[in-house]
Amino acid sequence: MPDPKFKFRLETLLEHRRSIEKDCQRKVAEIQQESQKLLRQIQDAQSRIETENNALTRDKLLGPLDMQYIAHEKRFVGNLNMHIALTMRQLVLVEQKLAAARSELLAAAKAKKVIEKLREKQQTRWQTELNRKEAAAMDEMGTQIALREQTNAN
Repeated sequence: MPDPKFKFRLETLLEHRRSIEKDCQRKVAEIQQESQKLLRQIQDAQSRIETENNALTRDKLLGPLDMQYIAHEKRFVGNLNMHIALTMRQLVLVEQKLAAARSELLAAAKAKKVIEKLREKQQTRWQTELNRKEAAAMDEMGTQIALREQTNAN
């Protein structure tokens, strides 16, 4: 008797849904990397502002004041603040994209899960039917053996 194997009619669909879910996961990861990059840029700019302010306070505000240098520093810090503001605006957009991508991933995962549950149910039914048939075949063999033994005994 050949070894029976479970065949799921919707296996291709299940593989397709798994593929869609992986694509969504990849997209979420890429957007998260983009978000982390922007956050690092903001932190770097904030750190640079702090460093520049400390240097200005420590070195240039003692003794004779170099107003041209101080004006240059303030413009530089102002540009860094502008960069932070623009980067934060970009970050808001990236976070919106991330929320949409996570929502898409959730939908893809649910769609895949539905097919996986269907597969599990069908496989359970198939296994139950296979067990029933094997039990019936064993009963039949037992009956035939009992009949042979009874016939041989007579």
